[in-house]
Amino acid sequence: MKLLFDKLHGAGNDFIVADDSGRKWPSDPEFIACICDRHKGIGGDGLILIRPEDDGTLHMTYFNSDGSHAAMCGNGLRCAASFIYRHQLAGGRKQVRLLGDDGYHDTEIMNEAGTLVRITLDVAEAFHPVQLENGETVHKGTVGVPHVIAYRPDIESVDVRGEGKFLRYHPEFQPAGANADFVSFAPDRKGPVMIRTYERGVEDETLACGTGCASAGVVLHQFYGFGEKVCFLCRGKDRIDVEILKESSILRSVLLTGPAEQAFAGELDVGTQFRS
Repeated sequence: MKLLFDKLHGAGNDFIVADDSGRKWPSDPEFIACICDRHKGIGGDGLILIRPEDDGTLHMTYFNSDGSHAAMCGNGLRCAASFIYRHQLAGGRKQVRLLGDDGYHDTEIMNEAGTLVRITLDVAEAFHPVQLENGETVHKGTVGVPHVIAYRPDIESVDVRGEGKFLRYHPEFQPAGANADFVSFAPDRKGPVMIRTYERGVEDETLACGTGCASAGVVLHQFYGFGEKVCFLCRGKDRIDVEILKESSILRSVLLTGPAEQAFAGELDVGTQFRS
């Protein structure tokens, strides 16, 4: 059986994206890990399947590259919206409300090519300070998935794999664990904020993390004196813009604007024996 897919990336965070209206795509962890393998499969940070609900709502299901399920991925959501627009799955509309496993998200295509996308992400768990055993204070909360935000004066000197794994598996953040995001910014708070992310499910640094940028924007606004708009420069040198949305001075959600570009389209034979 042949399955069609597109390979897209949002600021370097790359995904296999497919229209699974016929419910033909396997979703077992071993299969997903195999096709996401960068040496023996298609390669990607995750798999995104778009499926229509009975009422016509389009549902985005996201899997990490190790085959585990995640409730949401911000860069993935932008890529899903771009995919839907380019493949006319919502009649060519630029504004579409998509259902993720964490709830509904408004998406908007910002240009004719479908390569710039704005999405909404809700703050499901308010960010709060957590003091670690070494005396450092980090901030934990949930936007799409759990995140821990840590400030570093020099982003280039951070051992993202080592420090990220430490925070991802820290007992304070179990049993779910958390993505670990490291931010650095100029003392005058001018210019973009540098950010690097260790993602659970990928278990390594990725070139960008949309929910990580959203989470960091919330933390910088609430605890570091930033305004309601923050620009982030990701590891892949792409920029993601975050805008805080409030209702009666209460922070409710985040607007996230950034790239979503197609790398290539392909065809997968599910009979292919991938080996990870």
